[in-house]
Amino acid sequence: MNEPWTDGPRELLQHAATHLGMGADFDRRIAMISIDNAVELAIKTYIGLPKRSRGTDGPTRKELEAANESFPELLDLLNRYYDDKLTGVDLGDVEWYHRLRNLLYHSGNGITVNRARVEAYFQIALALFENLFGFVPSIDGKTAIRTKTGEFLQLWTNFDQSLRMKLPPKNGLAYYWKKEFLEGVSTEAASLWVALTEFRNKLVHSVATDDPEDLDRSIRDVSRLIGILEQHT
Repeated sequence: MNEPWTDGPRELLQHAATHLGMGADFDRRIAMISIDNAVELAIKTYIGLPKRSRGTDGPTRKELEAANESFPELLDLLNRYYDDKLTGVDLGDVEWYHRLRNLLYHSGNGITVNRARVEAYFQIALALFENLFGFVPSIDGKTAIRTKTGEFLQLWTNFDQSLRMKLPPKNGLAYYWKKEFLEGVSTEAASLWVALTEFRNKLVHSVATDDPEDLDRSIRDVSRLIGILEQHT
């Protein structure tokens, strides 16, 4: 449900998507900053909601005040109280991209950012928004994804959303919870997921140019994995 308190993060993500569609160095910097602002605002909004709106207990006022001054503390609170909202989202990735954003913000006009990195953070932010608020934000992002990195991560997010709908109640660490379920689907599904998970984790932290052949293969593999999961009832 699109509640009014979700408008701020959604508008920041739309702002980022608009600038990604423009494509200049300046636009990539602005998009990166807007994505990071959307992530921070989404987390602060969610953990600061009244219990009757969120449906669960949350941090104390003292904890919230401390987290307002520290992004890592904000992530710690989210992990401590709402780890069930982090399926498919690695807070280590979020912190890594936040540091990259800080470098852009504080280093002036001489710093540029690879478009693939911006698109990667955009996909992470969309997944986190959906996890926290329970719906996919309505964003006109047709021109936001232009790189193979963005295409792969968009497909990966789609797969993770489909997987989440089929998983049994959580039992143990998320990695083994997912792996055991996919082993029950098929050996191929489990094998693809292990390889793609490793590829995805390396991809989001890479500062080098991504290999087109590796990306093409991984796009085919995640598309195959989505197809296998769709056939599983």
